[in-house]
Amino acid sequence: MARKVKQHRRKGGERFARIRKDIKAQRGLDRASHFESGGTLAQWRGIHTVTRNAMRYRRPQGRQDYE
Repeated sequence: MARKVKQHRRKGGERFARIRKDIKAQRGLDRASHFESGGTLAQWRGIHTVTRNAMRYRRPQGRQDYE
């Protein structure tokens, strides 16, 4: 017979759910005021730099013969 897997519950319950709901509402208001004042989507999202995977480029690629 298969073993039952215990499900983890988040701590806090209703109190933290209410706090999260308030934070989401505030984020929506901040976003709306940003766009009303002439902000762009790129400004709202911020600068994201693309970095290459250091582990991938540090290791040799494929099966190469070393002399």
